[in-house]
Parts: sequence; structure tokens; C-alpha cells
Amino acid sequence: MPRQINPTLRDQLIRGNLLPLLTHIKSDPELRLEVRTGGEAFVYYRKGKALEIGSLKVDRKYGNVPPCELAVTNPSQYFDQIKLSIDSWVKKKRDRAEFDSQQKIAASNQSVDDKYLIIDMEYQFEQHQIDVEARESGAGFDLLGVDRKSGRVVLFELKRGLNAWRNGTSNIEKHISDYETFMQGNNSRLFRENLNTDVRNILEDKIALGLIDNYEIADLPEIIDPEFVVLYHHKEYSERRVVLKDLNDRYKLIFISPKEGYKLK
Repeated sequence: MPRQINPTLRDQLIRGNLLPLLTHIKSDPELRLEVRTGGEAFVYYRKGKALEIGSLKVDRKYGNVPPCELAVTNPSQYFDQIKLSIDSWVKKKRDRAEFDSQQKIAASNQSVDDKYLIIDMEYQFEQHQIDVEARESGAGFDLLGVDRKSGRVVLFELKRGLNAWRNGTSNIEKHISDYETFMQGNNSRLFRENLNTDVRNILEDKIALGLIDNYEIADLPEIIDPEFVVLYHHKEYSERRVVLKDLNDRYKLIFISPKEGYKLK
């Protein structure tokens, strides 16, 4: 199913009983609304799912969570409470730093002056039209965006630290292989069509909700060859040499560090 907010839910957010919720989300830079399949929209905080808006649900794994109805009646109080729950949960997880970086990158690349407009986090390629045994594994990318100047759609993969870059089942070579499979493999035509649909739906929904300014969907061409950009979040400047050698100019590489900020250039 495509990523698109149910029209009724979208109307509730724009002019109905969920308008105070949307207004609060827009006022809080730590929150991010994302368009999801099944007509849903989720709110994220530190890449934790703070609220499933349509179904008014939150994951109980975060511990002491507030009643979701509070998000409708008093959004400020709800998010104050759920943030504390997610913060406590994150402290117990040692592998969340990359997720924090993803949301910071997404939040920092929304201005009309930015090279890239980030429109989604944890993008998953739709595969329901493909037989189960023929589906591709590793169907997700960290960030989905648009190059504002060219209109080209961009899939971003973020790696933080050399261990994540080179080792394990999610190393950079695996992500490059996944990208090439989706864009050049047996189902590449379907993946491109679904990506094109998702990008347009996400943009339409976010523009209607007032989450994206100064962008016209007419600026987006039909997707022919989405770009793949590798983001590397480094702790020490010396790591850059290793990463440059590994990637060997195969794909565009952008370095990120907290000192330099999270703008993508």
C-alpha cells in the first residue's frame, strides 16, 4: 500500500478536532510527523514512535506512557510525558545514537535555502505486489529526500562510526547492494513506480498540513534514476580518510559532525 494519509484523518488535522495536535507538532522542533501506509500518520521523538495519530496508539515498550486521548485534549501535556518515557527508554539502549542523528538531519534540512528537503525517515519500499518468495530483503533506507534544485529524489543511508560502516549485516556495502538491487534488479520498474507514488503522496500531504513550505510538486519530475547519497557521521576527522578510500567515488558522500551541524551540502 502507498504512503498516504487517509483523507478523513488529514481533514481532522487541518480543520477538525486534531488541529490543536497538529499545531503543537509544528511548534515543537523535537517532534516530526511522518506519512505512513494504511492511511496513517505517526509522530516521532528521538526516532521513537511517540504517537500513531489515526489509531491513537503508542507502544507500551516505553514504560509509563500517558493515555493517548490526552494528545487530543492536551497535546502539550501528552508530549511532555511521552518524551520523558522515551528518554528513559533510550538511556537503556546503546544503539540509538544513529537514530538521534537521523531525526536531527531531517529537522535541519527543511528550509527553502537547504540543498535537500528531507521528507521521510526509515523509508521502506512497498513490496505487497511481489510474491513473498521473490521479495527483496533490506528494503529500507534511513532518509528520503528531494534535491530542491534538480527535483531529483534522493535515498540517504547514514552510518555513524567505523564499526557500523564496515562490520555486521548493515554495513555500507550491504546498503549499496540493496540500492542497486532496487534500482537495477528484476523488480526495479515496480520499485521506481511505487517510490514515485510515495514521494508525491508524502509531499502532497505535508504541504496540505503546512509541514513543508516553498515547494511545488510540479517541481518534481517523474522518477527515472533516484540518487543514492551516503552520510557518514564521524567522531574524529581522521575517520574521513578511511571512509573515502572505502567508497572510492562510487556514490556521493557527505560528512556530518555535531560541530559542523546537520545541514547537508
